[in-house]
Amino acid sequence: MSSLRLVHVGAIALMLPAFAIARSIPPQAVPPEPVLRCLEPVAGVTWLRWKGNGDATLNAWCESVGRPVLRAPVFTESADITQLTILSWNVHVGGGRAEELIPKLLQETTAQSGGLVVLLQETFRAGWDVPDSYPPTLNPPGAIRPRRPAPDVAALADELDLSVAYVPSMRNGSATNVSQREDRGNAVLSTEPLSDVTAIELPFGKQRRVAIAATVTPRGSHGKPMRVMVVHLDPDDHRVMQAEALAATIRAFVATKAMPLVVAGDLNARQGLSDKAVTTLSEQIHREDCGTGGTSRLPLRIDVLFGDRLDYMFSTLDDFGLMRTCRTLSDRFGSDHLPLQMTIQF
Repeated sequence: MSSLRLVHVGAIALMLPAFAIARSIPPQAVPPEPVLRCLEPVAGVTWLRWKGNGDATLNAWCESVGRPVLRAPVFTESADITQLTILSWNVHVGGGRAEELIPKLLQETTAQSGGLVVLLQETFRAGWDVPDSYPPTLNPPGAIRPRRPAPDVAALADELDLSVAYVPSMRNGSATNVSQREDRGNAVLSTEPLSDVTAIELPFGKQRRVAIAATVTPRGSHGKPMRVMVVHLDPDDHRVMQAEALAATIRAFVATKAMPLVVAGDLNARQGLSDKAVTTLSEQIHREDCGTGGTSRLPLRIDVLFGDRLDYMFSTLDDFGLMRTCRTLSDRFGSDHLPLQMTIQF
């Protein structure tokens, strides 16, 4: 027997098949899920977002920042790159004098027919592209402004005519007036073309963190495409959870054997080489020896028994037979972190 449903029409009760009633109701349009303004499409940028219990929190933090920046200058065809220098540096939200160090490296690498890739952590973007409001549920992180005026990442790339991929992780303070509003996050700057940029939003811990992966294609006949990844993890124990998520992404890419991969950044590894964030990544990709000693200025803490080396580089260069050297620079250039510098020979 067909299922029946009682429908009242005026004072008369009729017994009608349920499917007849269903067909008489017009279909309801399901409104599309609104796109967060921070995730509005930017040509050349794809997103990898980790779903979980922190979705609402991640969305609120995401809503407080602007869209990614992707810039590609006009490249000359005459360049023939024979080596690639990769610099990884936490620039302390404008404290580091990137406008001084990067031109110095550009001059050195150009003289040696080399290209330069700079992986920045804690860089910032200022002005109109940062939203003038943020969700009322969000308590923005405090502003870090050790030096102003200082060029933001977009101005730096324009001034030096570099490719840039910048993805903000968080707002830099609660200011909403255009002269002071900023966001901060990671960036890749390069003398060589960038492509296939992926913003990797890690699980929420203390703060929102977004790593960036991009393919660098050195010009000329010597260089081969290479994947680079820049990351900055939470300073508390949440860094281990974020490292585990990042390790899964690294493992999947390494398995493709598509091209060499270099991963670098500030892991906030409070326990040095034995820190769980470091060992988690080391299980998936070779840790480079870039020197000994600390890379940051931390207050003396009991858990820093192995030195305050928070910054690391990893790579699969051995798998592709590429020679390289890696070192820690001795000058902070105003930041609270020392830069790491790797030079790869083609």
